Formats: sequence, C-alpha cells, structure tokens
Amino acid sequence: MFIDFSELKAVTTMADIVSMLGLKLRQSGNQWRGPCPTCKAGGDRALVITEGKGFYCFSGNTGGDQIALVAHIKDVGAKDAANAIATWKALIPRNNTVPRSQGAVPVPESARGEETKKFPPLAYLECEHPAVDAIGFDAAFAKMHGIGYAGKGILRGTVAVPFRDETGVLLGYIGITDAKLPPTFTANVVAFAKKSA
Repeated sequence: MFIDFSELKAVTTMADIVSMLGLKLRQSGNQWRGPCPTCKAGGDRALVITEGKGFYCFSGNTGGDQIALVAHIKDVGAKDAANAIATWKALIPRNNTVPRSQGAVPVPESARGEETKKFPPLAYLECEHPAVDAIGFDAAFAKMHGIGYAGKGILRGTVAVPFRDETGVLLGYIGITDAKLPPTFTANVVAFAKKSA
C-alpha cells in the first residue's frame, strides 16, 4: 500500500510517537530523553526526541523524523514504520489491502482540516467496566451509545465517549478520566457550523 510520508508526518507529532511506542522517557518541555530500548546501550540519555526537530540515538548513531524513530525502535524499514503509524492513528484500516494502482490515500480528508467523513468506531471499548460505572453510565446505556473504557490506543486509561454530527456520523471520541455525570445528562450530538467557500 502506498503511504504519503510527508502527509503522514504532517498529522503526527513526536508526542504521538512517544505514546504509540510506549517509550518510558523523561520529558522536559518539548523534549524527551532516556535509554534507547532498541540499542540497550549508551545510558539513560542515549535517546533524545525533540518535538518539531526529530530524534537522535547517540548509541545507534542515527536520527531522523517520526517515521525514522518508529523504524529505529521497532527495527523495521521505513515503509513498515509508516504503515504502523497510519494504522495506530486509525488513518487506514488495520488489514487494508488496497493495491497501489487504485491510489490509496492513507491520510483522510479530516486530517487536512476538513470535517470527518468516516471515523471507524473503536471496537475494543469495554462497556461493562468499573470506570464506565464510576462516571455514571450504566452498561446498557454505554453499549447503546458506543461508550466504553479504552484499555489501549491514544485514549488508553480513559472512558471514551463518542461525539457525532447531527446526522449521526461519528466524528471522534473524548476521553474522560475523572468526572461525574449530572443527573440530567442525555446523549447529545455536536453540531458544527459548515464552512462556506
């Protein structure tokens, strides 16, 4: 599958990659430092990642952008690294087999600033989880509205609540970590003002 590296990098921050890879690094401002989990050498300052600039591994004597960082940590090629990022960000389906000849567009229009047209629901959300109950949703309501605890992904550790447009199209999720619903809560839709040219 063809992936446009420059478009993928435009919608992926270094913070996204640190989260995706589960790197245990110390953060100071827009920079992360720590041991390189791949090289396993060079001490606790071997890997330096700076938002907007890239990364450098002193132990491996290598550096680069978001895709290069994933390639280095996962010990894969750039194409596999880009595919892993796009899949993790849900920019392409997990087992997409669209041939290159059909012209795959891995970064959806929504990533370029337009409204989301199709956002896949998070199938791994747990409706019957203590965190869902603690916020105030009962399991039946949560299941009906696609609300659940996220044990993985970018919303890991939160109760993911979907928001939809007035036609019911899923636009995304909001992760809730600590809240209590008011007694009058109802599942509403979010209406967005349409932009005119």
